[in-house]
Amino acid sequence: MEIAPKNIIVRQMVATDIPGAMQLVLAENWNQTQVDWQMFLELNSNLCLVATYKTAIIGTVTAINYKNDVAWIGMMLVSKAFRGLGVSKSLLNIIIEKLEGCKSIKLDATAAGIPVYKKLGFQEELEIDRMVTTPFNSIINNRSRDTVRVISENDLVELSKLDMKFFGANRIDLFNFLKKKNKAWCLIRNECIVGYVFVRPGRNYFQLGPLMAETVDDALNLIEIILENNVGQSIVIDVLHDQFKFKERLASLGFSFQRSFVRMYLKNNSFAGLVDKQFLIAGPELG
Repeated sequence: MEIAPKNIIVRQMVATDIPGAMQLVLAENWNQTQVDWQMFLELNSNLCLVATYKTAIIGTVTAINYKNDVAWIGMMLVSKAFRGLGVSKSLLNIIIEKLEGCKSIKLDATAAGIPVYKKLGFQEELEIDRMVTTPFNSIINNRSRDTVRVISENDLVELSKLDMKFFGANRIDLFNFLKKKNKAWCLIRNECIVGYVFVRPGRNYFQLGPLMAETVDDALNLIEIILENNVGQSIVIDVLHDQFKFKERLASLGFSFQRSFVRMYLKNNSFAGLVDKQFLIAGPELG
């Protein structure tokens, strides 16, 4: 097929584009679902872009703006037939321009994407390891004395304040959406939330994350109890590379390394949060 680059148009995404965007997800065997695309549109519809050729969706990019402190770029997808024509560069340049008022812009890059992002001025921050188990079937017998319970609507304000300290930016809108559509638990000690985790279904795996906690033992207690309730499920997690004790326990439970991401930032990194409290990210498209 001979492609006329002048016929490639970048525009704002709308709900009727979701089936076409899902075709790109399927082609790359990514884990996102139609509900995830609906989430991006609900949270920041003006930051969801598609590239089209004639009537076909050939590329996508999204961003979630966390109160103008940090914006997270994700879902950078281009059809294989249209690669090498500058589609990804156009999408990225337009989304970065739209985020001009945001203090910091971040993304979690694959190895192939790192050189592209470096040319745009992104700098490396840290590494993230993707680990999977298919399916989870270990016996844990967690005996934590702390209380793990489902997060309620009344918890979200306290939870978002704690997450702002741990993560570095206010994700209350994201948490409201995730809580409405998916499952979430918190770890309670002395009547205070000291850890929390969200779980959402994907095409291939259940995705656990974000998981934030005061200590590595809190994080382990929380995830062990969650895993006990998800026996038989295929599970994916994206864990910070330097959380070695956490990863060792997961490996003993049957999780194996799949691939890595590199977190990168543009402008500055003033909103990095407390990295030692961060265990699982929400996903490369969410931070």
